[in-house]
Amino acid sequence: MEHVHRHIHVYRDHRNRIHHRRIWPRYYFPVYYEWGPYRTFRFVYPYYHRRYVFVSLGGYWPTHYRYIRYYWYPSHCYDWCGYSPVAREVQSDTYNYYTYNYYYDDTVSSTGSTQSSQLLNTVDENTFADVRARLADQAEPPDAQTLADTRFDEAVKAFESADYGEAADKFAEAMVLAPDDMVLPFAYVQALFADKKYLLAAQALRQALLKVPAEEEGVFYPRGLYSEEDTLFEQIDHLAERASLCVPDPDLQLLLGYQLLGTGELEAATEPLEQAKLDSTNAASATMLLDLLEKIKTETDENSNQ
Repeated sequence: MEHVHRHIHVYRDHRNRIHHRRIWPRYYFPVYYEWGPYRTFRFVYPYYHRRYVFVSLGGYWPTHYRYIRYYWYPSHCYDWCGYSPVAREVQSDTYNYYTYNYYYDDTVSSTGSTQSSQLLNTVDENTFADVRARLADQAEPPDAQTLADTRFDEAVKAFESADYGEAADKFAEAMVLAPDDMVLPFAYVQALFADKKYLLAAQALRQALLKVPAEEEGVFYPRGLYSEEDTLFEQIDHLAERASLCVPDPDLQLLLGYQLLGTGELEAATEPLEQAKLDSTNAASATMLLDLLEKIKTETDENSNQ
């Protein structure tokens, strides 16, 4: 999404025309994500939205979370769609919903009204009907702001300013205030990694993965913490160089594999995760990430064959 003003929601209709809609706090819309055989709907409250920070690599999100921090800085499903993508309306006879998975001609202007020359994939109405009841449970405004939300927001802003040590401290404070939050620890991991505290980051990653429910693949990657993605890739390159210079360090290999997996470098992520798997301390975490990697590869192959 883009915002001309915080209370204006910008979106494209099914004909690819730009619209600006004045919104209020309780306004929300469902976003439809598709990846291989998997379909997910999420509700977005654009009044609160600042930018996307997380991508849920397995598509899972704890929908019962009402923390305002995740209304400010929410998560994409499966794949990274960008910091502030513009939602596009999917045409339907009965219900209005939106997607970020659309394609249009390169000449389309972000401010003009243009017809799309390509078709948008749609979801069958029965599929949407099947999830309406479950979605109704998700369509709730956020809880009141807490100190954990404040610390999280401060951490995000410190990270954006490249004050990674301060960001790590703020994320750590938020984790103490919200010990049951399974998403927060992944932001803490990234701050430690960005601060080049690799061994602490690997330890934090193992602890974060312990919070993931066994029946879900709740692995989150906070790609949107970076205002410039080149900074992220430079940091990954630095870690890769460090890992290649050392006698194989399973902690570094685990952390490198997670970073590569989070940025979609599936083939490159496999070797360091296999190396980390040989170490008893990292075996469970590496196995979890490898299993997720194989699932993503399968889904990618299915997408390419459609």
